[in-house]
Amino acid sequence: MGTQAVKLVNYLEERKTDILAVLGLILLGYAFYNPALRLVPVDFDDLVLLSHVKNTSNPLNFFIQDWGFGNYGYRPLHSLSLWIGYQVFGVSSGPNQLVNIILHILVMVLLYIFLIRFQPLRYLAFTFSALAMVSLYTFSPPTWISDRPTLFVCFFLVVNLLYLSSEKKKSILILLALSLLALMSKESGLVVPALSIIVLFLQDGFSKKNWGIFSTLGGLVLVYLVFRLIIFGASAGTYDEAGYLFGYRYYQNSAELSGFYRVIAPIENVIKNFIAVFLPVFNGQGKLSLIGTLSNTMVLGFTTVILTMLAWKKKWDIYQKVGIALIILNALVHFQVFRYRTLYLAQVGWVIFLAASPAFVSASRRTLFALLVSAVLALWNIHIIGEDLTYMILDRMQVIQSPDFRESILASSNRIDPGVVDRIIEKYKH
Repeated sequence: MGTQAVKLVNYLEERKTDILAVLGLILLGYAFYNPALRLVPVDFDDLVLLSHVKNTSNPLNFFIQDWGFGNYGYRPLHSLSLWIGYQVFGVSSGPNQLVNIILHILVMVLLYIFLIRFQPLRYLAFTFSALAMVSLYTFSPPTWISDRPTLFVCFFLVVNLLYLSSEKKKSILILLALSLLALMSKESGLVVPALSIIVLFLQDGFSKKNWGIFSTLGGLVLVYLVFRLIIFGASAGTYDEAGYLFGYRYYQNSAELSGFYRVIAPIENVIKNFIAVFLPVFNGQGKLSLIGTLSNTMVLGFTTVILTMLAWKKKWDIYQKVGIALIILNALVHFQVFRYRTLYLAQVGWVIFLAASPAFVSASRRTLFALLVSAVLALWNIHIIGEDLTYMILDRMQVIQSPDFRESILASSNRIDPGVVDRIIEKYKH
């Protein structure tokens, strides 16, 4: 056997635990989410965005305009990826769904690699990563093409954390590039430069070597905000969604609320975006509600609270602070809305908080109990979310078989291209 082959075998033997863990995450992710490959492309948002890329001849225009909805969303990386997919695969949803699934799995593999830098127990790092792989709060991006921007943001976020946790001297250009790519992914990309500043501060405080990075990243955020004002005008910060005030009072959009309640709504959204990570008591729009059934609510609620309590120590590790900072930043960035899909980054923050806990640095009864509770939570998530995925597939099949599908979907918005709808009907209606 050659020298290089021997080195490779030795390396694989040394890292076999991590290799098996990565393979396990890949298999778990694909086994659970692959049914999404068969989702028929009849979702309203997907059709609007697909129509937008179909009617865009120059993809560079994505970098100076709205992403297709007219709601002042700046997400050029998503539009570009969708445009390329349309040129290659047409209206086929499978390849586009596969891109989302691969991105989600990649994010979770990178998360595991990040966790083992401070979590010595590999089985805990793997199980905690599995909690983020299949979760109410991370279910949307791998199964919904239009939620790909969230995956882009989280990918650049985790790569950024890996870079910041390395022993290498930090390059302003690399941190700037990762932040810029995150900002071109989605508005929540603001979390990346903000978290970079927090991590560097926790590592070195206000040292001279950090001031250049702080000012550069702060300048990037300022340029981004000014750029949004230039291309979107006074509406650059506009984003109206339905929700529930005080967890029970429904509103269609914030504009219909009176002055006092209009001020309260975003504050409440921030609070709910934070609380829901540790106490899942809201439905997908922020209403105080059971999560499907009483048993689901009890299991998800108790296991989440127990894990948080087990990880809670008087003195927090630096990366526990990073995890909490990520949850807070995500809550602040999404002050205009509460949705499960907006908690993807927050779920990653919670997993980092758990894995970095000083309570889990060695094998003990506490650690084994945390492992057991994590396994129960992961399995229960697989159970209830797998059921949701099944219903999604059946519902979309039923929608496209409806005799008035074409007329009703075209009547819903003038942004949907009839040619796109016709191609979808031709390919998927049997």
